[in-house]
Amino acid sequence: MTDATVGQQAPDHSISIHGVWQSGVRFDYNVKNAAYVRQHGRCAKCGKYLNMVFEDRRGYEGAWTAHDLVPLDEGGSNKAHSCVILCITKPDCDLNCAHGGDLSKRVFLTQFAFPNWISRNGKEQVWQ
Repeated sequence: MTDATVGQQAPDHSISIHGVWQSGVRFDYNVKNAAYVRQHGRCAKCGKYLNMVFEDRRGYEGAWTAHDLVPLDEGGSNKAHSCVILCITKPDCDLNCAHGGDLSKRVFLTQFAFPNWISRNGKEQVWQ
């Protein structure tokens, strides 16, 4: 993961999230939509209902972001199975779960870390 200050040029595979440059995957609309639908419009961690129009719009109730389970440069994918939708307003599961409270850090996660992840057969996971 690459950190840089705001205003610096970041490598092509990095994105700016909350003012911090981070290695990550840019999911296209269809992938984000598939993940959003899979999760029934809820945060995969806390289950909070999200608003589709508030993607990456911190400060709006129901705001969310698409997070990659495994970064592309670490063998991840830009497909829906690697995309998880997390809230970015209180309780801010993106910050507190996926980044361990520090946006310059990253926590290793699998789909098993998310109680509101919906499996392919349409059933919620029974593990937490």
